[in-house]
Amino acid sequence: MNSPSHWGTQRLDVTLRPELALHLTPEMRLRLDILQANILSLEEMLTAEMQQNPALETAEGDERKEKPSEDFSIDDFYPHNPIAGYGGTEERPEPGSPCADRSSIEEHMMLAIAREFSDCEADYKIARYILEDLDEDGFLHEDAQSIAAELGTTSEEVENVRRRIQLLDPVGIASHDIPEALLLQLQALGYEEDSAEVRIIKDGYDTLLQKRVTSLAKLLKLPTDVITRAFETICGLDPKPGRNFHEIACRSVQPDITIRYREGKLVIVVNEGPLPGLRLSAKFRDILRNPKMFSREEVEFARRKFENAQLFIKGILQRRDTLYRLARDVLLSNYDFFSGRTKQSTPLLMKTIADKLELHASTISRAVSDKYIESPVGIFPLRSFFAKGERNPVISKLGAIIAEEDKDDPFTDAQIAEQLTRIGFKVSRRTVAKHRLKLNIPDRFQRKALG
Repeated sequence: MNSPSHWGTQRLDVTLRPELALHLTPEMRLRLDILQANILSLEEMLTAEMQQNPALETAEGDERKEKPSEDFSIDDFYPHNPIAGYGGTEERPEPGSPCADRSSIEEHMMLAIAREFSDCEADYKIARYILEDLDEDGFLHEDAQSIAAELGTTSEEVENVRRRIQLLDPVGIASHDIPEALLLQLQALGYEEDSAEVRIIKDGYDTLLQKRVTSLAKLLKLPTDVITRAFETICGLDPKPGRNFHEIACRSVQPDITIRYREGKLVIVVNEGPLPGLRLSAKFRDILRNPKMFSREEVEFARRKFENAQLFIKGILQRRDTLYRLARDVLLSNYDFFSGRTKQSTPLLMKTIADKLELHASTISRAVSDKYIESPVGIFPLRSFFAKGERNPVISKLGAIIAEEDKDDPFTDAQIAEQLTRIGFKVSRRTVAKHRLKLNIPDRFQRKALG
């Protein structure tokens, strides 16, 4: 009997495996893109949207003073924002003035390293070399040893300079790869080593790329809702922090936020001067109100374009509200600085502000990205008012407590934990010990011996 051919022995197995995957909805993606855009980029986005969406129209003349239609009430969206009505009559700032470090990202970085390494010519030389060696996405592919050999220094010194560059704006630049850049951004936002966000990047990066929530949950032994929230945070990070590094486009700064005096007090104005007043098309609204008078294709087209126009306007309103609330906290924490009473600003923590505003830390990171704030004392990058690379507010408080302790009778880790708890940071003795080791601070007995 003839044996069966190899064709006859093959089987096609089809199996189904349930897997929870995350995808950003078009509304969420649009909202994040609008939030991250500065006012000039947003103007370009709006122009492009109006060219392809006839349901979105400009409101000219007196129309801009009218209350938005009943289909889209701004007050329903944002009770936080005192600036009522899109395209309303609120005072708008004039276009900003030129700023040297905005001519290009490259020039911005050159000025940043000049400030960062002004006190050491050798470090500045290394930083310049690293800066010129970055690729278009801002990554450094040359290792520290080869750079050290080229410059006649040590690989340890090169790595130290690179670490300092990575904490400049944009955070994560000069990283060797995407995971390293993401981890640095998480660190700057205040996430600890044992957080779900950090663990996903370190231990489940390949699974993250496939957006498999269930697999990540099993791998890290965490609930799927924790993975989902962490995934949303990671999606708000910039995987290529220097993607526009070689852009040479000299342009003026147009501040997104203006702080100015009004009746003797400093107030906040969100700059939307370049944007026209917007309205939803009456023609498209009429189609949707009387669908039987139009063909199915016309009604479907009108519904799709009308919804897209609503989403775009809503995204702009959300951006305005977020920037206003963010600027309000920056002003309250730095009132003396903006009024000229002091020359030193008070740095804020993104994670602290995010918790206060009930937003993701990644949302705050996007909100401050590539935006400037104009004030009576000058124009500044919005990001400059946030702590650079501080991993956790507990760490700075811990260091301050130890710095002020009695050198003859230092605190135990348990006593430090008690003090931190009293000021609002509930931590365990073990957590104190872990943070103390990160700061290279010896234990109580060693500190006492050292005096």
